[in-house]
Amino acid sequence: MPRNKEQNEQIRRQRKEAIMKGALKVYVEKGYAAAEIGDVAVQAGVARGLVYYYFKDKLTLFRELFLFMFEASNQHVQRHFEKKLPVLELLEVFVRSMYDNLLAQPDSFLFFMRMRHDMHVLFTGEELNEWKWHRDNLNRIRETLQNGMEAGEIRPMSPQLMATQYWGAMMHGLMHLRQLHLELQAQGTSRQDMERMFHRDMEDAVASCIALVAPSRDRQGNGEDNV
Repeated sequence: MPRNKEQNEQIRRQRKEAIMKGALKVYVEKGYAAAEIGDVAVQAGVARGLVYYYFKDKLTLFRELFLFMFEASNQHVQRHFEKKLPVLELLEVFVRSMYDNLLAQPDSFLFFMRMRHDMHVLFTGEELNEWKWHRDNLNRIRETLQNGMEAGEIRPMSPQLMATQYWGAMMHGLMHLRQLHLELQAQGTSRQDMERMFHRDMEDAVASCIALVAPSRDRQGNGEDNV
């Protein structure tokens, strides 16, 4: 029975999604220079020619992968900080979601650790100068922090500086947790012990991030953090 236009479009989306996932897997394992279209096809479970049907060459494929990942990052941040929650809770839940994703979606974390090495290969200097994905993420967090300061929930300081410190602490926590996970795996640690040790350090990492933004207890009690 012939497929209709809607069915064809759904198949197209599914194939492109499979190719994107395959490209992500290849990228985090090999980087751009060593990646091959054939590797992507194998990971995606499609014919090599089908990859070329949707993407004319390797450069086009990986540029689209980068753009897709940056857009997904922006959407995740924007959706999260639109929630109607107290600011400290918003910030804590966001960090936890990032740490949980480290185990649930390790390829995404590895992509953002590796992508800086290939940005100048895939995009022109002019394109990079106009890039806003990371700036947009930090600006959304900065706005949230500023709102928290005005409400007396966050200790007062430069919102831009605090957003940078908060993001940096979160990323350092991610790198530590990733390394811990790899070391525990290499040591043959049982799954139960691995989860216990990972979540112990995750709680410490979350606490470190929130300590950067929370008002001190003394100042909270004295009402000195209201701005």
